[in-house]
Amino acid sequence: MPTLLRVNVVRKRDRQRTLIAYCLERATLRFSVKMALVVGTLLALINYGQAIITGHFTPDRLLPLLLTYCVPFTVAMYSQIQAKRQRDRPRTVAECATIDGRDSNSASVAGETHAQKAE
Repeated sequence: MPTLLRVNVVRKRDRQRTLIAYCLERATLRFSVKMALVVGTLLALINYGQAIITGHFTPDRLLPLLLTYCVPFTVAMYSQIQAKRQRDRPRTVAECATIDGRDSNSASVAGETHAQKAE
């Protein structure tokens, strides 16, 4: 027997969380910071490693070095937010049927959400 996904019935204005709410989640921030530290350090070593080792690193290179960490942080944050928004979006009955392994044609009305079907 296929399991149906549960879709919570929510008010229209509460359906989609704000971008800031996703950004401020502890798990999202922790993952993004970890990714920025790992990838940013690798990029910094590639771009500025020789200057640091030879002692030719000047203060005017400090800002570009710090910005090197911002790029992977931003990419990690963006990808997590997009994945969470995709996960949280309401699904139609046809999408639920496809996920459950049934033919989408066997679902009742294609535009009807799973929550509406349950009512």
